[in-house]
Amino acid sequence: MTTATDRTAPRRAALGALLAAGLLAACSSVPPPGGRSGPALPGAPPTPGGAAPSTPALGFLSRINVPAGHRPALRLTARGVQVFRCEARGNDSQWVFRVPEADLADDSGKVVARHGADFSFEHSDGSRLIGKVASFDEAPSRDDLRWLLLTTTSYGQGSFAGVRFVQRTHTKGGMPPASCAARERNQLLRVPFTAEFMFYKPG
Repeated sequence: MTTATDRTAPRRAALGALLAAGLLAACSSVPPPGGRSGPALPGAPPTPGGAAPSTPALGFLSRINVPAGHRPALRLTARGVQVFRCEARGNDSQWVFRVPEADLADDSGKVVARHGADFSFEHSDGSRLIGKVASFDEAPSRDDLRWLLLTTTSYGQGSFAGVRFVQRTHTKGGMPPASCAARERNQLLRVPFTAEFMFYKPG
């Protein structure tokens, strides 16, 4: 005679096999600790490399805040010199600013642009900017260049296309002595400096 226990045994075995298969499938979908993960899920946050640069921290009363409606598009670090010329000013002689000369590097340290006369910027991709000083803040130290807000006109297509404002912040160095001697008139002085430049576009 076949008992109830005998009739349910095959069903239990089949159910156990199904459960085991389900557990194996679930385990195989869990990424190993510290290993590579699968494709990002919809709505996952973007990778840090795609994030826009953060704006510099400025005081509420700063005169170099960028007008509303503009976003930071590019941040470059400058390293170069400020060029001054000894000129007569009344009965004295002073170092008068003539032109900046600097390389501008991206966050990886690669030089991608040059900063020169007329507060100009020329990118390696061919795009250019001509700037004009709109306002300034004094630097935290008298030995450092002022922090500036520039209005700009862009030319060409590339990284600088559409840039309307540039901030120069976090300056180090670049300031000449308070005066020069009469014998130094017409001589040039190159003072090393570093700074951070933030480029803003509408948006």
